[in-house]
Amino acid sequence: MPVLHSSRWTPVCVLVLILSASLAGGCSRQAHVSAQRKVTIYFCRPGTDTLVPMHYSVNGDLAGPALEQYALNQLLAGPGTAQNAVVVFPAGTRASLTHVGNRAQVDLRGPIARAGHTGTSDEIALFKSLVYTVTELPGIAEVQVLVDGRKTAALPGGHFELDEPLNRDTFTQ
Repeated sequence: MPVLHSSRWTPVCVLVLILSASLAGGCSRQAHVSAQRKVTIYFCRPGTDTLVPMHYSVNGDLAGPALEQYALNQLLAGPGTAQNAVVVFPAGTRASLTHVGNRAQVDLRGPIARAGHTGTSDEIALFKSLVYTVTELPGIAEVQVLVDGRKTAALPGGHFELDEPLNRDTFTQ
């Protein structure tokens, strides 16, 4: 009968013990399954102010600032398909969102801060989609838009007034 060296079997024994311990511990734990929730991101059709709501599923544990930034990022990214069917922010636009009281402050940066991206109706559509998306979130009723960290009267070369907070009523006039 051959003699086995203990140095060869030691790593195998350690591996068997680790696997046994992890399987035993894994069987006694119950898996935590997070509930899913829906987030609605609003886009507008080009040349109109007709809203196109799109629903995204997110982890039910996502809340507060993380949920707010997720919704804003989804809006900026545009829908996964048929982007030419809706007005989207210029590629590369970034934004941050802070929330105090019932007001969100959205700071837009990047290509959106440069002059002449859209016509007046598409500019209105962009901000309508922004306001409807952000005010769909819990506790937010209005949005103050900043451009490159500053309150401004309008986008460079733009026509839509941004110096006052916007809410859904802004777009029903």
